[in-house]
Amino acid sequence: SRTLSSIDLTACPLIGPQFCQALGEHFSSSVGDGFTGCLLELSLQNIPLTKEALLTLGASSDALSNLKSLKLKEIDTVDDEVVSIILNSIEGGSLEGIDLSGNPQLTDEILSCIRRCNGSGNLRALQLSGLTSLTAIGLEAFFTHIDDLPSPPMLRKLDLSQCSYNEVNDAVLTLAAKAASFKRSSTYAANEEDNPNPETLVSDVSGARKGLVHISIIGTSVSDKSMETLAATCSSSLEELDISFCVNVSDKGLGYLVSKLGCQFTKLHVWGLAQLTEEFLDGHDRVEEGVLEIVGVWMKKSGGRSLR
Repeated sequence: SRTLSSIDLTACPLIGPQFCQALGEHFSSSVGDGFTGCLLELSLQNIPLTKEALLTLGASSDALSNLKSLKLKEIDTVDDEVVSIILNSIEGGSLEGIDLSGNPQLTDEILSCIRRCNGSGNLRALQLSGLTSLTAIGLEAFFTHIDDLPSPPMLRKLDLSQCSYNEVNDAVLTLAAKAASFKRSSTYAANEEDNPNPETLVSDVSGARKGLVHISIIGTSVSDKSMETLAATCSSSLEELDISFCVNVSDKGLGYLVSKLGCQFTKLHVWGLAQLTEEFLDGHDRVEEGVLEIVGVWMKKSGGRSLR
């Protein structure tokens, strides 16, 4: 098709190397028939492609050079080399969304590749759920200013769910929220404090752009400290938060966050948070509004409002 710009395939067992070859040929700028279309979205999930086929897709032509959205999810052969080759084939930092979830074989090496391909600062959504080989050191570096690398991404959607428990921690989330909220300026320096006091962030972000909107950090080691940081950096942007199975978050920390967020915050996921009590569930500042949907509270010790 001369107008095809988006491809989304899930669990298609018959897709093989010929698909990658055809994709590279069809969208190549070297096609000499006056074809001017380009591929903007590529979504592949649970597809049995070989590593060689994926490498061919990234290296054989400029078919992926205009991509805005890339999903390579739950594909056994997607490793650091495949991600590096494919991201290097995308020119001009056009990518706005990357989803590499469900590929536990990926390591910290992909993080620098993502930073380098975001030279224009367009990346807004990053989903790395289930990447259990990522480390706290790698993630902290990813969200920290480093000479000779593009600035950390100013994300609107971040998914670091079900990575290794101790690797996604308060320091990582603080840096991610700070990078998403702060307006780039000449004062942004490499020696900025990595763990700023959340109380001081409120004034620091007065000139900030919009911060994180959707956050999923299921099963991580974040604590009340992260709730304070999100309250300071995302008060006017955060719409949905999933902290299911984050056992270090308490009534007090979550209550503080909810009290500081604006009315745009409408959905909170708390599956597996047995530590939450009526102090938060019936006592947070948004109870009377009836707008905030709390998902995952299926049983309570006493009566009160019905929560999902």
